[in-house]
Amino acid sequence: MRARSALFTLFGDVVRPAGGDAWLTALTGCMGALGFTPEATRTALHRMAAEGWVEPSRVGRYAAYRLTDRGVDRLEEAAARIYRLRAVEWDRRWRLLVCPGAGRDADLARALRWMGFGQLSSDVWASPHPHGERLRRVLGDRNAGGAVPFVADACDDGADDERIVATAWDLRGLRDAHAAFIGRWADVAPPTDPVAAFTTRIRLVHDWRSFLFLDPGLPAALLPGDWLGADAAAVFHRLYDAVDAAAWRFYDDLAAAAPPLPGRPATPLRASSPFARGLDALQARPA
Repeated sequence: MRARSALFTLFGDVVRPAGGDAWLTALTGCMGALGFTPEATRTALHRMAAEGWVEPSRVGRYAAYRLTDRGVDRLEEAAARIYRLRAVEWDRRWRLLVCPGAGRDADLARALRWMGFGQLSSDVWASPHPHGERLRRVLGDRNAGGAVPFVADACDDGADDERIVATAWDLRGLRDAHAAFIGRWADVAPPTDPVAAFTTRIRLVHDWRSFLFLDPGLPAALLPGDWLGADAAAVFHRLYDAVDAAAWRFYDDLAAAAPPLPGRPATPLRASSPFARGLDALQARPA
């Protein structure tokens, strides 16, 4: 876990639900519990600020960081992507994209995969979901004006659908990743010490976030019979819920060491963590 990536997890799972901003002292305290030095934390925050994900502010001798609108959108989109896609009932139509050069353009290929597209050949990509204006924006931002999207109906017997899925996505690899996640976390005893509970929660969420990049969010009808997403989600839920209260005690103690952030009560109402929401959709199984 690198400092920048750990900070994204921290902002998404703790800072955002607690109001969206945090004193630097609280951030360095959280990161210190995870094994990062204050220097590494400040360097990563400066980089995130330069990239437009967070913005700093200062009140007297205290410095604080808050997610920008772009940062909020990114975290919400990341956390909701799989859940939103899989929750939509499939209309049995494939969205195909002929995009010359996408296989050799790492940035464009990464953006297409993030949206849930799989690669059928060097120039042809497929997704079971409509993407509309978002796809046009992604293609336009990357000067892929020669791309041609079109729609094809699924085959009645499902044989072509199975071949498309087998070619475009490595679901066996995803199953192995789910199995590895279960192996790492299923037998972990929930710690009650606040520091240990906090570090367990952040590492658990950080590990869970990897599925945001691996899972294309295929509809239940296209998932294999040995899908382990439901089992992995159950493991996540059990441990996350078990350490939640003690983890918040650790963060609250850090936050209490500094004055209340301007414009906010000392103990703000907490929203649900975006990374812990919507997991029931991952438990969908093929009909």
